[in-house]
Amino acid sequence: MAFYNETAAEKAFLESPPIFHLYTKPLETESLFYTEQERVIPLNYMAIAAYEAGCTLLAFSIMTNHFHFILMGEYAQVIGFYDRFLQMLRNYFSRHGRGLAPGSLERGITPVDNVKQLRNEIAYVIRNAFVVNPDANVFADPWSSGFLYFNPMLERGGVPASALKGRSLREFTKSRGTVEIDPRIHIKDGVAQAWSFVDYRKAESFYDNARQFVNSVLKNVEAQVETALRYGETPSLSDEEMWPVVFGLCREQFRSGKPALLTEPDKKKLALLLKNKYHSSNKQLARLTGLPLKEVDAMFPLAGTAQNR
Repeated sequence: MAFYNETAAEKAFLESPPIFHLYTKPLETESLFYTEQERVIPLNYMAIAAYEAGCTLLAFSIMTNHFHFILMGEYAQVIGFYDRFLQMLRNYFSRHGRGLAPGSLERGITPVDNVKQLRNEIAYVIRNAFVVNPDANVFADPWSSGFLYFNPMLERGGVPASALKGRSLREFTKSRGTVEIDPRIHIKDGVAQAWSFVDYRKAESFYDNARQFVNSVLKNVEAQVETALRYGETPSLSDEEMWPVVFGLCREQFRSGKPALLTEPDKKKLALLLKNKYHSSNKQLARLTGLPLKEVDAMFPLAGTAQNR
């Protein structure tokens, strides 16, 4: 009789408090932050809110028009975190004459049921900037937590928040009132240092090793598509990520080594597979299959029209 031995990562997940992915829908008509310096504000507020709510932040992404957080704790703590974070953010915008419209930044929350899903959710979160910006490095983006994990070169600088007084404290919180800041938060040049408020070591415990972490972020194409669709978003995969998929489909479906060797009817079948399963854009389909863009647009006219707007 065979016995299943759970890995240390699976055991760590089973023994941990509940974990949730809390997120907001991207704003369609505006960017929340006008400058890179303004994006520091939600970073600082996130640090304050996490310690005040008593939950554990495992991963985050601060985009220009929406947010993603992976949080560990009871449901009420996780909701408390976001309520406090949003309150501080709304107060900041109000003081600067930029009140948020009703319903803006309304939260969604998804419970994480197993360690596999957790890895997929973390990958989805820290890939956000990488998906929309070709110059973003998923492992070196200052606005997400991807640089923290399995990083032997991680710098742990800054001074404890308790060292801030008077004007420097008000500048950090962007508030004239008194805001209690947990001394575990370390600050450098007015910015809360992510290593001091993200429990990246706990997040690392949900992977068997660094290679598994990197592969889950860069190579698990199926999971990236599945996760994006769950949140009502269109998957966005680079050509580099799609080529292994394309070559695999050529071998499995057409007994061919590469798309250039396919007949035109088979290229169209390949395009249909890629569109239906991976939601590739028409331009990407043309690049991957070798079909002329006009032919791809003729196959998927609505998609072609949307891309040309």
